[in-house]
Amino acid sequence: MAEHQLKKIRPLEDVIRLHPILFAVPVVADTKEPYWGRLPSIDVKQAVSFVERSRPLTIDGEGRDRELDALLETQHNTSFKSGYGTLPVWRLIILQDHGVQHQFTACFIAHHSMSDGTALQIFQNSFQKALCDASSSSLQSKAEHIILSNDDDPIAPSLEELHPLPIPVDPLNANTTVSNEWTGSPVQLPCKTRYVSLSLSPHITKSFAQECKRHKVTPTAALPSVIAKLLYNNLPPIIETLTCNLPVSLRPDLPPKLVDGVMGNFIDAFKVKLLRSDLYVRDSSDSGIADSCSSSNSMEIWNHARKIQEDTRHYFANASPSGEPYTNIAFFKLIPDLGAALTATLGKARGESFEVSNLGTFSQPTNLKAGPGPMWQAGKVILSRCAYAAGGPLVVCVLSSDENMGFGFTWQEGAVADDIVENVVNGVRMYFDPPQEPVEEDRL
Repeated sequence: MAEHQLKKIRPLEDVIRLHPILFAVPVVADTKEPYWGRLPSIDVKQAVSFVERSRPLTIDGEGRDRELDALLETQHNTSFKSGYGTLPVWRLIILQDHGVQHQFTACFIAHHSMSDGTALQIFQNSFQKALCDASSSSLQSKAEHIILSNDDDPIAPSLEELHPLPIPVDPLNANTTVSNEWTGSPVQLPCKTRYVSLSLSPHITKSFAQECKRHKVTPTAALPSVIAKLLYNNLPPIIETLTCNLPVSLRPDLPPKLVDGVMGNFIDAFKVKLLRSDLYVRDSSDSGIADSCSSSNSMEIWNHARKIQEDTRHYFANASPSGEPYTNIAFFKLIPDLGAALTATLGKARGESFEVSNLGTFSQPTNLKAGPGPMWQAGKVILSRCAYAAGGPLVVCVLSSDENMGFGFTWQEGAVADDIVENVVNGVRMYFDPPQEPVEEDRL
């Protein structure tokens, strides 16, 4: 193993020791009640792999890193079942820049049951801090490769241990009737994930936030409305309804000492119905407001954004008599056999049209040690999750940093036409970063 690879292996070993859940593997017993098992050890050389780019890193004029996209699409379709019981349900791919040893892309792929979006950021921050600590130390430790598990180190608590999960009496949109709803093709197997990313200039995040403020909505509410507008632009006019699934983090409602800085999965989700007819109803609050993000019809997203914001407030205000917030994930407690329930969805219509997961701004690690050489710096970020056979046809994950606004688009092959997704991706780029009209200079 080359020295520059060892310089990344040693910090990873420290990260594994720091987060015991990285030893955890889900076990589904005959009782149909899944639980966590613990690997006795992890061979780091089997959990991490190194790939060198075939050419110098370039983001094309469309905001695409096509070499990274191809790698991540392959990873999204690589199951953790291979090596089950001996390998962890995560892996790290180091995509080394062509001919450059000190610059790379760290691709952390993890089973969703052990890691929500916040946990992915926790891992990346831990890895960056470990890299800086190793670089600043005058003592170079020897890579051990085999990391032993410590049974005394607790795996992250389950959501059920931290939250009573009261079941809503009147779930949001439970009795809403819709017509001509688009949810892609019926649920089908096998499920192959398609993937593309989009990386835009970081100034877009600030300008979009200002745009949202003028319309009195949050960026979190406005982003899904952009996707809805683009889908409506590319679907037949007969389609009247789209259902958006919105994941939310439950970490703010959980004991901070048990979840802050802890890798785990603590999420819920709710759905919002977005009607095509609402695109063309101008709200009085939009009067006189000029949009800077897009040159045409951008006001059409704001009615949907207000609907999303209203339903979001309803979701968070929906508390049980004892004061604990209701969660939709609590309904899973009523399903005696989840595997059978998922199998029963095959051939049936999906329950949603698309999903938007917005994690806001990537949080940088603190207290980084400065060494004699340059400090490791985090660059552009992208987040995504694989397609879920019974989920929405299209999933969009959004994460911003100081260097970019990153979008990860995934969809199940056959659930939605590739050209529709391509048009949505290009539409996002054009909406946030419209081409500048040439300025003609006066000539004497």
